[in-house]
Amino acid sequence: MVISFNTSGLQQQDATTWTDPRTGDVAKVQVAQGTPFPGEWLRDPYALQRGFAGMYAEQGCLIEVEPVNLGGVTAVRQLVKLPIPNAPSGQLFMAMFTLAKAPQYAQLMYLAKEQGMTGMREATLMPQFGFENWTMPHPFDPQLQTRLPFHRGDDPAYDAQFPDHPLSRARAFTWNVGRYAQVDPAFAAIPDNWGA
Repeated sequence: MVISFNTSGLQQQDATTWTDPRTGDVAKVQVAQGTPFPGEWLRDPYALQRGFAGMYAEQGCLIEVEPVNLGGVTAVRQLVKLPIPNAPSGQLFMAMFTLAKAPQYAQLMYLAKEQGMTGMREATLMPQFGFENWTMPHPFDPQLQTRLPFHRGDDPAYDAQFPDHPLSRARAFTWNVGRYAQVDPAFAAIPDNWGA
């Protein structure tokens, strides 16, 4: 497999997909042809932030993005929130590492969605700030309008208070599992697709 990671506690569904039986969260590895983002973004952190914020604006909202080292390969770590497809309420949180190679890319993804009563993290935290101070301009592009708002509850400082929230779980995956992932040496040796 192109990206290998610690699957302890997960149940394998197929060659590239695992689920957490306790939460229903999904981890998967995928390889696709094409260019996932303009390669020059990797040379400009502000372009990377603005670009990814704009990429997800119509679908939901980018929470975090940064270049990282994943198994010796430059990857982009993303954390995004999206509405749950075909559901009246609730959010899906997607943590992802993207490794851009020429002419393909690989991704290690973790998907965690709200279940049961949704919005508990927001309902608990919002009174501390007041409704008028809850939402914030997007930190990577203050003029950007996103489908879901960027708000104070997205801050990692609150993950310890809500360890079972899907945002906390997705973010924890990127730090506790993702950063120890291994990349197949043959894939790692392919030149990075950073564009010109």
